Amino acid sequence: MSYAAQTTRYIENDVLSRSPEWLVALVYEALLTNLRRAEVQIETGDYEGKSASLSRAGALVGELLASLDAEKGGEIASRLASLYAYFALEIMNIGRTLDSRSLVRLIRMVEELHGAWVQAAEQVAPRAPGSGRTFAVSAA
Repeated sequence: MSYAAQTTRYIENDVLSRSPEWLVALVYEALLTNLRRAEVQIETGDYEGKSASLSRAGALVGELLASLDAEKGGEIASRLASLYAYFALEIMNIGRTLDSRSLVRLIRMVEELHGAWVQAAEQVAPRAPGSGRTFAVSAA
């Protein structure tokens, strides 16, 4: 089995073994991976790669938006929906303007939310001792 196939299998197992509380954190990790990759691609002039990374980031924001339950989540779900809509708009604008400052600001916002989701998941479904690692996510 090739290294790429082993990596894919590892990631699939990681996702399938997670409790539901940790899945949102996983999506945020993939989002951050793609945003950071786009930042480097903009800096190096890899505009084709930047387009692919921002496209994946936009799709992940769509997944976050689709995962919201307005009925159960109430006002928090509504606020998150507005925030995710803002993220999607920023991703489109960054793709068009290559505004690295906006991208850095977006990354910081996503990092803060990721940290909050990790904290919430840890309270609901604590990870086993020794598994305090952040999860590796393939952005490809």
